[in-house]
Amino acid sequence: MVIIRRATEEDVEAVGDVHRRSVRGIRGAPYPPEVIEAWAAPRKPEHYVKSVREKEFFVAEDEDGRVVGFGVLNVESREVEAVYVSPEATRGGTGLKLMRVLEGRAAAAGLESLRLNASLNGVPFYERAGYERKAEGTYRLANGAEIACVLMTKRLCAQDDGAEGDRCREIF
Repeated sequence: MVIIRRATEEDVEAVGDVHRRSVRGIRGAPYPPEVIEAWAAPRKPEHYVKSVREKEFFVAEDEDGRVVGFGVLNVESREVEAVYVSPEATRGGTGLKLMRVLEGRAAAAGLESLRLNASLNGVPFYERAGYERKAEGTYRLANGAEIACVLMTKRLCAQDDGAEGDRCREIF
């Protein structure tokens, strides 16, 4: 049983570990080894602390209390910035649970849609979660390396009292 909770500053070391192991655990990815290593490069704890303080940052814990995934929503930019799950917790619904929490927080903040930059190996996951491909591009990592990605969006429907109908619209 996985529990999703808001991240704390005490989680940053575990979050960094999940990030590194998740990226290095990618199998059959369309990225060469040097890109994988640049992507998995350790980030300074301050990077995660800043996100914990300023963004909607959640972690997934397993039944033993270990952090096995995390997700980050930037409400201001209307963007899912990260969803990572450790290799031992993949394919168990953890990523989808994190996505649903982030989407719930976005809806609570009044957002009508979200966007994200999906890694090429992550596209099928995001499509299963209801995101649609918009464009191919590149994403610049914190260390300056670039990886190929796909810009994706999802409409979050906000229903009103029925007088005006469906207020869903894409914000891109």
